[in-house]
Amino acid sequence: MFGRILRDAFPLRRGEWGLGLFLYALLTLMVASDWIGKLGADSLFVKRWGVNYVPVMYIVTPIAMLAVSAMIFFFVDRVRRRTLLLWYVAGVTLLSVAIQGGVWIQGQLDYGWIVQPISYVFAHGVKETIYILFRVYAGNLYDAGQSKRLFPFFAGSVLVGKILGGAIGAGIAPLIHAENFIGAQAVGFMVCFVALVVYRGLPEGHGSRLAEERSKGIAASLKDSVDGYRAVASDKMLRTFGVGVFFWYFLMQFGNFLYLVGLDQSTAGTGTGSEDLFSQVYASVYTSSSLVALFIQSVFTGALLRRFGIARVLFVLPLWFLGSYAAATYNFNIITAIAIQLSERIVIPAIHRPASELVYSQVVASIRPRARAFLSGGVNAFGNFAAAIALLAGLQLHDNQLLLAVATGLSGVYLYNAAHMMRLFGRRILENLTSIEPDVRFNAAEILATEHGAVPEALLRSLDGTIPADVEHGVRVALTRRGLLAVAADATE
Repeated sequence: MFGRILRDAFPLRRGEWGLGLFLYALLTLMVASDWIGKLGADSLFVKRWGVNYVPVMYIVTPIAMLAVSAMIFFFVDRVRRRTLLLWYVAGVTLLSVAIQGGVWIQGQLDYGWIVQPISYVFAHGVKETIYILFRVYAGNLYDAGQSKRLFPFFAGSVLVGKILGGAIGAGIAPLIHAENFIGAQAVGFMVCFVALVVYRGLPEGHGSRLAEERSKGIAASLKDSVDGYRAVASDKMLRTFGVGVFFWYFLMQFGNFLYLVGLDQSTAGTGTGSEDLFSQVYASVYTSSSLVALFIQSVFTGALLRRFGIARVLFVLPLWFLGSYAAATYNFNIITAIAIQLSERIVIPAIHRPASELVYSQVVASIRPRARAFLSGGVNAFGNFAAAIALLAGLQLHDNQLLLAVATGLSGVYLYNAAHMMRLFGRRILENLTSIEPDVRFNAAEILATEHGAVPEALLRSLDGTIPADVEHGVRVALTRRGLLAVAADATE
């Protein structure tokens, strides 16, 4: 039992330790640094502008994220992914220094608070692009079997980063104050930049198209980007998955706003002391919930994925949203508000995000990085934008119960989307078993054993002797584990 828990917590195998630990440490430090900056940006904005302006930032931030997502989409396969990661870390460092300078200069003036909205958008944009760039880089380093082991492990590094960032932020608030947290973020990202420069031999991964001959010029580059968007949007499974990403972020932003309203009220006041208290309470809640999420991710997530499969685990978040929003609609109180907020603090990082990452294992390597950039940086921005419009309308109507009822109904739609996604995911696995691309066939065979909910026996029988020889053994092993060896025999005779 203890051995299984230890293997789930540290799933690295021979040949994976060096790179795996480096990526784990790099992601941890980036998240911790950003979390400190985010604590400062949120506390300054809420206290100096007011919590009622937060929905406006839910509109501005997604617009910025769409632009960043388009930029990442453009550069993927045009520059090395390691180089792209270096550019990102260097850019965040320099912009953090510039914004911190703006905060200092603004502090000497008696008017103008424009730096606070800029720092808010920047901190939240950095948070999302960390995940996008890391997935774009690391997503093509590993096959399906490795991804199933290692991406929950890397998801744990995100939680460790949040815990460290929250603890450090709460500790340094009385010393340097929340208005200097962006500067602390710059220091952390500078360390990440040095680490990337010093570390030699970072692999590029498979699926890179850098060696391909392609037309030059702006028109050709734009056409290539449009073709990339078309390739992602024409994938039926990715379209359905994208709808789920939209509801994920839409419903999450509802809960986040309710949390900020309550936190602002509990730390009422103005000035540096109120800002520091806001950042300390914010950090304490995040740290404690991230500890719980890390425990769940380390001990239970791997077992859940093995026992129920990716497609079934994706039901956890919509079910949580449906139950918590329905309870809040019936009786909105501190308990139901906390239940809604736990979706973002625990359910998403501990369970939903690791499972979501594994969906991409069934996407061909050539479009996988762009699919991640489009769905994680583009579709989620639309979800945040739509949530902002709904929240602004709710503030005008002064009817929180109506908003909660709408969220409950959308949670039901999200649940239906998860069921539809499970059917499409199962069919994709079946299709990939006979793909002309060897790595796609192998990835499908790797996860077949656990996806018994997504791939029913009737679909397995439809293979009818079409399993290629190079994955036949893997398919037989998977079906044996499922107690369907006879089906394997039928399909491979």
